[in-house]
Amino acid sequence: MVLLSDGKGIPSMRYFTIAMFVRADSTYKSGTLFSYSVDGQPESDDIIVISFTGSQVHLEIKDEVVRADYKLADDHWHYLGVVWNGITGNVSLYIDRDEIKKARHVKMGDTITGGGWIVLGQRYLAEGRTKSLSTAFGGTLHQVSLWDVPATADHMWNAAHNCTWPIAGSVRAWSSFLPGIKGQVEKRFLSQCKGICFFRCDCVCYKSCSKFMLI
Repeated sequence: MVLLSDGKGIPSMRYFTIAMFVRADSTYKSGTLFSYSVDGQPESDDIIVISFTGSQVHLEIKDEVVRADYKLADDHWHYLGVVWNGITGNVSLYIDRDEIKKARHVKMGDTITGGGWIVLGQRYLAEGRTKSLSTAFGGTLHQVSLWDVPATADHMWNAAHNCTWPIAGSVRAWSSFLPGIKGQVEKRFLSQCKGICFFRCDCVCYKSCSKFMLI
């Protein structure tokens, strides 16, 4: 897993956008991609978790779960993005270029407390330093970034087509995760991931789109 415990720089968030490229090993039918929790808070109070099962992708915000029907673990690269607007309660979940789930009134008016811990590849609770091996992710991650602003559909479309974000994460950028590598995680350079071509909806482009990836 990759663990960042330097949460003092993470602000309280009325909005968030989380984006990444992911290639999930089909050998594993479920896993946790992203986990955020706050030390000193009960599990249901201030968490963000992105995970998947054999047939769904889940976004947990505090004690609510948004579920989208999608088989992520297929050995192929996918762009995944989630957006939460705490003012309106609107949630959008994107896979590749498509918004596959939209939910309303999800924790409307709430705030995610800052100062928490971010973990990639496993569900982790900062309170009690508790990790769950049964939720471990098997696969490869790219360009994981966290923003404290809500991305637009155009942002998501452009990211899925270009394999990169035009700007780094405003809260945590991809390069921020290098110091947190723990356990059976390998860093590789000059990797390739999928970008969707601009001019044909049925083609797939491959390019070197990141300086490193985590597997």
